[in-house]
Amino acid sequence: MSKGGIQGDYIKDVAQIRKIIKESENFVFFTGAGISRESGIPTFRDKDGLWKKYDPSKLASRTAFISNPKLVWDFFYSRQRLVCQAECNDAHSAIERFEKTIQERSCWVITQNIDRLHQRAGSQNVIELHGNIFGVLCIECGKREQYNHDNFFNNFSEEKIPICTSCNNILKPDVVLFEEQLPPDEWRQAVQLSSECDVMFIIGSSLNVSPANTLPYHALKNQAVLIEINPNVTEMTSIMDFSLRESAPNILSKIFDLV
Repeated sequence: MSKGGIQGDYIKDVAQIRKIIKESENFVFFTGAGISRESGIPTFRDKDGLWKKYDPSKLASRTAFISNPKLVWDFFYSRQRLVCQAECNDAHSAIERFEKTIQERSCWVITQNIDRLHQRAGSQNVIELHGNIFGVLCIECGKREQYNHDNFFNNFSEEKIPICTSCNNILKPDVVLFEEQLPPDEWRQAVQLSSECDVMFIIGSSLNVSPANTLPYHALKNQAVLIEINPNVTEMTSIMDFSLRESAPNILSKIFDLV
């Protein structure tokens, strides 16, 4: 295996990865916004990403929510509408098929995404590091409610800010905003799974958001094989065993169809 990115003809790489999969027991898929790009959901940090167009400090931070919840909710309502209209792509489906294929072995998805497309594709073992866009949380009483893409807008109107039915305070999207910590239980589980895995697929993540970007290092300490799938070079490409410059829907199908 070559470190630091393997480019060009992937036939040999795919064959090696298939052999590694057959000899391994514990798998983690660490996914970022890039895996949902082909579902029509914009990424955040690419050249055409959301944070090139919008200021996250005004639309996706805790300070922004406290000072102007309507503006933040307008932004999230538009994102929720977009996600409602999106469909799972072949990358989400390939991971779900792989999970079913190796039922007697361990397979988990640890995602930075808030779109729930992994669950809609049928993946069962999903850890959401940043929450999800169809949950709501009362920051006063702590009440949480979870909805789905097919019923969220049956319960909430884009004309109004959601209100907690228990304490009558404003609800916030149950996602991790800037200035907020990751959910501790999910983070502990993500670290444990990463520390125990034999193979980690890192798919569509820029790997520059902390602390989520430390998970590949936890896998590396366990001598796991790191397989990066990303059209772009990332800050951690140099530590990867395989770094495939392909779209996730295309390359995952090639890897898993014959596993």
